[in-house]
Amino acid sequence: MDGPGPFDRWISLELGRVNSGLVIEKKSLTRLLGEPEPACRTREGDLHPFDPQALARFASVLTRDQADALRLPLTLTVRGDSDDAVLTDEIGAKALRDVEKFDQAFRFRDGRMAVPHSLAIDLVRRHGGVLQLAFG
Repeated sequence: MDGPGPFDRWISLELGRVNSGLVIEKKSLTRLLGEPEPACRTREGDLHPFDPQALARFASVLTRDQADALRLPLTLTVRGDSDDAVLTDEIGAKALRDVEKFDQAFRFRDGRMAVPHSLAIDLVRRHGGVLQLAFG
């Protein structure tokens, strides 16, 4: 079996560039709520700020233990072979569903919650740093 070809290496390099702004060291919701200017660092060392009001909305639908366990930002993963963005964090999915009042839509099943690409982009835009998109 041969190793990855030049096309595969190029795609991998480009995905690395697209994902360079992702947060790699996430913080708990509780910790972020206690910071005067809540933020995390990205792979490139830049600040990824959070809107305190967005953090408060997520905290309002979680217990203290859940807020301690939830690591932000939540990552919605987009793959080229799917029409969905996937969230694999169960507490994050619960919080997002409650904040958005999704009711029966977009349930967390088999270790994942899937939402359409267009909705994922809208969610990232509206939730003040709480969500990020990763491309895989």
